[in-house]
Amino acid sequence: MLKLFGARLATGAGVAALMIFSAEAAELQLKRVMLSSGGVGYFEYQAEVEGWETIEVPVRLDQVDDVLKSAVIFDDKGGSGVVELQGRDSLAEIFRTMPVGPDAFSSPAALYGALQGEEVSVSDPVSATGRIVSVVEENATSKDGGDIVRHRMSILTRDGLVQFVLEDARGIKFTNEALDAKVNGALAALAANRQRELRTLKITARGEGSRTLTIGFVIEAPLWKTSYRLVNGPDNTTRMQGWAIIENASGADWKDVELTLVSGNPVTFRQALYDKYYVSRQSVPVEVLGRVMPRADKGGIDGEGLTSDATGGSAAARRAASYDEAAPPPPPPPAPAAKAYYAESAPMPSQPGNVAAASNETATQVAFTLPNAVSAGSGQSLAVPIIDRVIPADRISLYQPAVHPLHPLASVRLSNDTESGLPPGIVTLFDTTSGSTIYVGDAVMSTLPQGEKRMLSFALDQKTKVDQTSNSESNLISAKIVKGIVEMQSLTRQTYSYTVKAPSSEDRSMVIESPRHYDMELKSPEAATVELTQDAVRVPLTVKAGETGKLDVVWERVDNQSLTLSTLDLNSVLYYAADTRLSEAQRAAFQRVAELKQNIDRIDSEIAEANAERERLYEEQKRIRENLAAVPEGSDLQRRYLATLASQEDRLTAIEQKLTALQSERTTATRSLDEYVNSVTLKRRAPPARGAASAVSGAPSR
Repeated sequence: MLKLFGARLATGAGVAALMIFSAEAAELQLKRVMLSSGGVGYFEYQAEVEGWETIEVPVRLDQVDDVLKSAVIFDDKGGSGVVELQGRDSLAEIFRTMPVGPDAFSSPAALYGALQGEEVSVSDPVSATGRIVSVVEENATSKDGGDIVRHRMSILTRDGLVQFVLEDARGIKFTNEALDAKVNGALAALAANRQRELRTLKITARGEGSRTLTIGFVIEAPLWKTSYRLVNGPDNTTRMQGWAIIENASGADWKDVELTLVSGNPVTFRQALYDKYYVSRQSVPVEVLGRVMPRADKGGIDGEGLTSDATGGSAAARRAASYDEAAPPPPPPPAPAAKAYYAESAPMPSQPGNVAAASNETATQVAFTLPNAVSAGSGQSLAVPIIDRVIPADRISLYQPAVHPLHPLASVRLSNDTESGLPPGIVTLFDTTSGSTIYVGDAVMSTLPQGEKRMLSFALDQKTKVDQTSNSESNLISAKIVKGIVEMQSLTRQTYSYTVKAPSSEDRSMVIESPRHYDMELKSPEAATVELTQDAVRVPLTVKAGETGKLDVVWERVDNQSLTLSTLDLNSVLYYAADTRLSEAQRAAFQRVAELKQNIDRIDSEIAEANAERERLYEEQKRIRENLAAVPEGSDLQRRYLATLASQEDRLTAIEQKLTALQSERTTATRSLDEYVNSVTLKRRAPPARGAASAVSGAPSR
């Protein structure tokens, strides 16, 4: 049983028609429907009740979880209410205490056969009381000669065994009143569960006198959609009509209900509240004292001490420890249910009003309440107006090169000056400037908050042509050398050029969409004249009829680079020594560094050659010494080997002297390089005029 005290029940779009089973029960009437773009609906019912009344509401099984999550009740003068709902597996719970299962109720023979041993009384064709012995199927012949199946039931009475044909018996009753009550309860449960996909809510209103009971709940509902019509009039005004397309999937007819449509992106949850959950508990074995069996004594010997069990404790202690294992973790708790949103009920007008809906905007969503009551049959779709008014709009040509590289898009720049935001939808555009209504195209409008603008492109403007080019250059604007550190500053410029040819007889208000660079600064046009999007800038451009307009969008970035002359590789030094963007003195400094580095490279090459020759001689001497061990003492071959070793030793001595001299020379050359780069100081070169510096065609690898 679910008790909801002073709460307000909310029902939804999947609930079957509300029916009243009691002739005296109050009749619920659907008064208000609120459909949310979050895929849920709030349905509100009212009933006039007197005193204590119980209202029964059939609910679809797949919607019970939502009902339990959001159900609320308002009783304007009554006390706390109670909501009863049979369990998901209530039939299984009932039969858990029954001696038979649901299959036993397929026929009287199956029921009595399953309750073998129970005591029954029968009044006709025999009058007897006894316990059921058996119910046996037998074949017989009917009066018209056909074959029939009958069941012979046997009961054991005080006077002995009594048999009768079950199909002919009358007045059979269980003498055990408790069993008789269980059988009747099981039959009632079978009847209640006949419709497997329905559950019945029993709502009890507690109070005195006549009063209004309001019941509602939030459940899953079809998503409502929006479509717009935009009409360009002869006086250059633009009229917008907005329509909402909704479906009545509640299973009940809507008759004169207040309809509210909510646009937003609310958080909605589903939670299995109708399922049973049990906490996983640790299983502890029962301590059983076993029979004590002393073992026969075989004697013993003296010992100086006793050792404990190798396992570190007695077997009983180990058993006790094994019982203390961690229990399996319980299942994770269900996710918390989302708090439902309820819009305030708007008063229903007594007279027809405007066709458009009244809007009310909150921080996260916009609600449209229709001024007139709505009626719709179950399963019926409706299109209802939510806006109809003149709205600011400008005709423009929007150039998006990613959409079409040659022609712009015929577009409308729409401004939302209404009292609330507008939900997204398809826009169908019409033109009536010629005196008749002409369809001109469709557009897609995203969510349009109050006070913002949107570009709606509906066709290709083939009368207007656009040519675009782009150019990227990187120019060195300054460089200086201070104690071997080179500081260089370069200017990277990205230019997008657009040339627009307007039609011969029409002016064009253009909006050029150009790529946006987050790592660069917009230099032209002025940032105040452009509109920024996530990945582009929109620049306005007006071109007179038959004329050609031009536009440059320029982005710039200044990059600073710091180099150490002494650690630059020779190729990089030679590159900058020939770079005409540097001053003559700067190039001369790089040239001098290159000469010093070339000298060091020459010395390093000679050192490498000397080391290679020394290693070769070491290997050759190793071979000769191995051969000397194998030749006869005083032989000619021995003398030849010894002469070769003496010559090689002289050469190794010369190589060692050369390496010593080369290392000294390299130290001197390295010192000369360090002294030179630390002594060079050249002031910053004045930056050239804009556009005068040459573009860098390639940079050295560093």
